[in-house]
Amino acid sequence: MVGRRTLALLTLATLVWAVSTSSLAVYFYLQNTISSEQILENQSIFGETTSYFDESIGRYNLLHAEYSILYGDYSFPGHNLTLLMMDFGRVMAHLEGNYSSILVSQEDLNETYNRLLEDCLLHHGVNVTDEALGGLLDRYYDLFNLLALRELGQVISRSVILNINICIDYGNGTLNWHNETAMPAGSSLFQATPEIAKINYTYYQFIQPGHILLHSINDKDAVTGDSEGWNWIWYYWDRDLREWISGPIGCDAWMLRNNCSYKWKFEHWSWP
Repeated sequence: MVGRRTLALLTLATLVWAVSTSSLAVYFYLQNTISSEQILENQSIFGETTSYFDESIGRYNLLHAEYSILYGDYSFPGHNLTLLMMDFGRVMAHLEGNYSSILVSQEDLNETYNRLLEDCLLHHGVNVTDEALGGLLDRYYDLFNLLALRELGQVISRSVILNINICIDYGNGTLNWHNETAMPAGSSLFQATPEIAKINYTYYQFIQPGHILLHSINDKDAVTGDSEGWNWIWYYWDRDLREWISGPIGCDAWMLRNNCSYKWKFEHWSWP
C-alpha cells in the first residue's frame, strides 16, 4: 500500500513538474515572441522617424539656403527692390509648398502665413522701401523657423507622446484639472487648450513672440474697460521654485514639456 502511495505521489509530482515545465516553456516562448515583435516594431518606428527627420532637415537646409541668398542680395548695396520682391514671392511660395500640411492643420501658423502673404502682395507692382522689405524678410524668417520647429515636433511625436496637466481657474474658486492630457511632441499651449476646453481667441499680427490672446474659455468671456477688466492669463508650474510663473510669451509660442503643469486663470487687472 505504501509503495503504491509513493508511486502515485511520484507520478503526480512528475506530472506537475512536466506541466509546470511545459507552461514555463510556453510562457518564455510567448514572451520571446512578443519581445521580438516589439523590437521589430520599435526598429520600424525608429527607421521611419529617422527617414522623416532626414526629409525635414533637408527641407530646412534648402529653404534656409534660399533665404540666405535673398537676404544677401537685399544686404548688397544697389539692389533692385522690385526684383527682390519677385524673389520674395517665390520664396513664400516655396515655404507654403514645403510646409503645406502644417499650415493647414495649425491655425496660428496659417494665420501668420496669410498675413505675411497679404503684405507681400500689397508691395508687388508698387514702390517698396528698404524698410518694408526688411520687415517682410524678418517676419518670414521667424515664421520659417517656427514651421521647421513644429515639423520636427511632429517627427518626434511619431515615437514620443507628451503627458501634461492643465488647470482652468475661473477666478471664483472653481478649478477644473485635466490631468495626463496626451499631446504630440512639439505642441504649443495654444494647441493643447482646445483639447480640454472651448476657446475663443484673437490673432494680433504685431505682438510677438506669440500672436494669440484668448478672450474666452468655456464661455467665460474677458471683460475689458478703460482702466480695469478681467482677462485669461496663462501660467506654468516651475518645478524648481515650486510656484506658478506667469507666461512670459504668447501661448502659441510656448512649447509643451512632458509631465509639466499649466494653468489658465481668469484674473482681474487695473491701470494705473
